[in-house]
Amino acid sequence: MSFELIKDILIATVPLLVIFPSLFAFTTWMERKALARIQNRIGPNKTGIPCTRIGLFGLGQPAADGIKMIFKEDIVPRGADRLFHLLAPILALIPAMLILCFLPLEFPWGKFMSAPVQAFLLDSAVIFFFAISGLTTLAIFMAGWASRNKYSLLGGMRAVAQMVSYEIPLVLSAVVVVMMVGSLNAKEIADAQTGFNWFVFTPWGLAAFVIFFIAALAETNRSPFDLPEAESEIIAGYFTEYSGFKFALFFLGEYIAMFAISGLAVTLFLGAGDGPFLTSAPWLSVVWFIVKIFGLIAVMIWLRGTLPRLRVDQLMAFAWKFLLPISIFNILLAGLSHFALDARVAATSDAILYSIHAPHTHSGAVNHAPPKLVAGQKEAVMGALHYTDKNWVGAMEWFFKAALKGHVQSRSILAWWFGIWAMGLTVLYVMAKGLDNVSRSEVKPREYLYAE
Repeated sequence: MSFELIKDILIATVPLLVIFPSLFAFTTWMERKALARIQNRIGPNKTGIPCTRIGLFGLGQPAADGIKMIFKEDIVPRGADRLFHLLAPILALIPAMLILCFLPLEFPWGKFMSAPVQAFLLDSAVIFFFAISGLTTLAIFMAGWASRNKYSLLGGMRAVAQMVSYEIPLVLSAVVVVMMVGSLNAKEIADAQTGFNWFVFTPWGLAAFVIFFIAALAETNRSPFDLPEAESEIIAGYFTEYSGFKFALFFLGEYIAMFAISGLAVTLFLGAGDGPFLTSAPWLSVVWFIVKIFGLIAVMIWLRGTLPRLRVDQLMAFAWKFLLPISIFNILLAGLSHFALDARVAATSDAILYSIHAPHTHSGAVNHAPPKLVAGQKEAVMGALHYTDKNWVGAMEWFFKAALKGHVQSRSILAWWFGIWAMGLTVLYVMAKGLDNVSRSEVKPREYLYAE
């Protein structure tokens, strides 16, 4: 094996083997500090530089935890299936690491190689994301079943029911983006959102993003959907019988899955690596991508310190009674936005072109006098051009300028646009109302008849 090949392999694997595990360590510290702040505590603040009293705000705590997990005794129950007990944490980590390979990232040290270090451009990357993430469900159930513990088995069965239920609205919310772009390639989806033309700024995209984020919380077992490891009910759920480095692998897999699902959300709705100053420094796309991922993870941490855990019946009712029908309705909303608004914009541009050219061609003779533009026609044409380029935000800005000048067709387009926004906000309101309803039990409290 040549030195050049070894160098290329090492450079290509650095993002997976170094960057994201390092970000995992920093995220654990950030979560502990944030939760401590929410709960009026200090959090980790002692562990810093070894053999000194320099605490560095507790930044050495992840390293101390990692060293502790490595040297901690690995205890396996007597009746456990040792093979599957060993394979479960490994299988839980592999899918999340594989998903990271397909995020549309290009790392800056690619200039040291003949080709840049970038994601594998798979034409069906979105389908691969959801297919490979389903292996995590198998790993969690394998851990619960192999432990030969009733609490672990309950946690594994809860995880299977929860992940299967919430994976359906998760996929349906991504279908909206795939339908509008016309591609399953993550790079093409990211390219369709350049110039701050992010899908989250559209009515159907905002509703799909909220649905996707809620379902992602359930898929990664984050609060308030952390029932598979509910410590107040089933001790620690599916990894009750895990200790030492095996537990550390589960812990690492959970946080890497948070990075993976947040990276997919950034790719689908938040413009991937799109951001300011990219023309002068293209390498900033990686920075913007990771900053957006940390923004979503910060919201997950905030929700963990704020919201109480749902009951099992509330969890399942919210998935099947609210998220699923709303996801299907949002697909219809996206289709209405795409086809009806496209037809309205096309009719407007055709009417403008006819009004410009028709008066100057009559009886076979061409009048070379300059055409007279009606007030707002120039802005309407610019709006139609931006809409053709799928720059919806810029298109609506031009149509708004044309409507202010009295252009009738532009007012009609804006009326359609605001109507679609109203339906998108209605989707979000119904979702919030549904979550409020499932969190309020209709069962009356028990009356203590024999208290006296």
